[in-house]
Amino acid sequence: MLVTGLALLTTGLAVAHPMAKSFVQIRVLDHAWRLHLRLPADRLEVAIVQAGLVPQPLGEGRPTLTAAAVAAYVADHIRPRSPDGTVWGKRVLSVEEVPFPTDEWVVEVDLTPPPGPAPDTLILDYGVIVREIATHAAVLTLEQDWARNVLPHKPRLLGTLRAESRQIRIDRVQGSPWPAWTSMVVMGARHILEGADHLAFLVTLILTAPLVAENGRWRPVEEPRKALWATFARVSAFTVGHSVSLMGAALGWLPPAGKGVEALIALSVGISALHALRPIFPRREAWVAGGFGLVHGLAFAETLSTLSLSTGQLVAATLGFNLGIELVQLLIVAAVAPVVFVLRRRAAGVWTRWALGAGALAASMVWLYARLA
Repeated sequence: MLVTGLALLTTGLAVAHPMAKSFVQIRVLDHAWRLHLRLPADRLEVAIVQAGLVPQPLGEGRPTLTAAAVAAYVADHIRPRSPDGTVWGKRVLSVEEVPFPTDEWVVEVDLTPPPGPAPDTLILDYGVIVREIATHAAVLTLEQDWARNVLPHKPRLLGTLRAESRQIRIDRVQGSPWPAWTSMVVMGARHILEGADHLAFLVTLILTAPLVAENGRWRPVEEPRKALWATFARVSAFTVGHSVSLMGAALGWLPPAGKGVEALIALSVGISALHALRPIFPRREAWVAGGFGLVHGLAFAETLSTLSLSTGQLVAATLGFNLGIELVQLLIVAAVAPVVFVLRRRAAGVWTRWALGAGALAASMVWLYARLA
């Protein structure tokens, strides 16, 4: 069997990575522990041939694998149980071949614990490829466990399995959900700080808050209270808009963001920038901010789409994520609004508005072209 494997690997099956590893990403869900397997195609072919599920190819050809054969092989090589020996259920959810650019098979498997309280420990006997190929290794990471504050943006390495050590014990330490919720707040803050298009839209909205349209031009308002109210109305409308669509998209009530949504966000920046240069929708800024806020919220929800949470956890995660966004928005408003108010009567204020507006307009055109290309 070993000779057969070596022959296969040296006659064209070995691609550019003779020591390729498998990767097993684990997510702890309410109903199951989900395994996301990434298996190098050349190693998987050797293993399945040695397991007798497909015939050995003649000459230097590669064996032809089917999704059914891969699913049967994976299911036979994963054995989950509790520490007391109770066997868990297992079900292969999907099998997909990804020939380019990675030349691998991607398999998802649900491991279902026995009825009763959620288990804190899993004993996993994992033999996919490592049982047949002694030099192969499988790297296991915990990608998500809400109770342990493990989220996809900061996975934890669990260990590496090989032929001589194919079993691993995974212990969960139950804790407070607050650390995970706090992580979502930080994630939301980081998301908007890294989103130049969202920041540009917000800043261009604020630029005209201490101004009033008159004869197609901007002039400064006389009463500070009006400028304060204009700022509050626009920022609040944008907040309500993106909060509603963020929650709706996260819960699956609204479609996820796509290329069209990203293009609309770029367009929203351009429209708001034009308005900062010349009034095009005076006294309707709050309505425009709320409408485009709905679009921006769909993009915010893309980050949450990587999570696999229960409804309660998803609501908590969305609220935390949105809070992070709002905190950064408040800081931006607190930094920008006083400056534009003080400069509203000065030439420096006009130049600042034109410079920021023109810069945002140029950036929006670049984003729009890139997102429609």
